[in-house]
Amino acid sequence: MSTAERTSALKKVWWIERDAIAIATRSDSDSSTDYVSVSEVKTVNVHAVKRDEDFVASGTGIALAESPAIPTEFHDALAYYAISKGYETNPNGLQQATYFRTLWREELNEAKKYANKQRDGSSYHIKQYDY
Repeated sequence: MSTAERTSALKKVWWIERDAIAIATRSDSDSSTDYVSVSEVKTVNVHAVKRDEDFVASGTGIALAESPAIPTEFHDALAYYAISKGYETNPNGLQQATYFRTLWREELNEAKKYANKQRDGSSYHIKQYDY
């Protein structure tokens, strides 16, 4: 088997183990359980969406005395959204619901801009166009 054939028969695989990402090479055949470590060291950037716990009165989740994992400057956005949802249940409150929904959308746009800035020192930048 030539080197080119051997390389095409190998594929990169990854998995999460002990709060780390493992990357290896595996034979293309499904019966193979032999994994070969990658032969060179490279920097890997992972861009992911982190979901926070649910808000709860007590128990497992974000309780009243705790804060969500989002930056503090965007905590008001959660309040704006909840207030707008509360006003939407009353037909007389639709104007207030629209006002708080607008505030929420403005905060959401600022949060999207904040999320896509290069705060990690890399030159990687996502240019948003769907605001």
